[in-house]
Amino acid sequence: MSQPTDDGPTGGAVLDAPRLPVPDDDGREGVMASVVDEIGSMMVEAKRTIAAAASRFDPDVPPSAFYVLRYVMKHQPCTAGDIVKAMAMDKSAVSRQVTLLREADFVDMVPDAADGRVMLLRSTARADSRMLEVRHENRAVFRSHVEGWTDDELAQFAGWLRRFNTPAS
Repeated sequence: MSQPTDDGPTGGAVLDAPRLPVPDDDGREGVMASVVDEIGSMMVEAKRTIAAAASRFDPDVPPSAFYVLRYVMKHQPCTAGDIVKAMAMDKSAVSRQVTLLREADFVDMVPDAADGRVMLLRSTARADSRMLEVRHENRAVFRSHVEGWTDDELAQFAGWLRRFNTPAS
């Protein structure tokens, strides 16, 4: 079972992902079990970091809306359908998050010039400036994780993550 640890870099009690037993052999299966365990820990940390970033961005913006806003900012202009497809979210959930973001003046909707029936989403200047602040804070958190790494180690890690996140053909 997960045990609370000291406060993490983003504040609040941290729950470590449960450590799974590693098979007795030191072969590939044992290493794979360790990889899966570490990825699980990384996912817990990422989720916690995103929740803290969403709260710093705006206490009234839940993490799910923050995820949607980050997608809009990276892929703007985009449609709600683009978000549904890319993030594997339910249409009604995306609609609720977009409504929340529009009401908070973080997202605008404009008609598509090619097809006026299609509404495109884009971030507002207010969202852009707040996100810039949050990104600076997030980078400080990530820097603390790789403090003491060489530039080569960091580049190699980035390459491994890219390779891992690229589906095999």
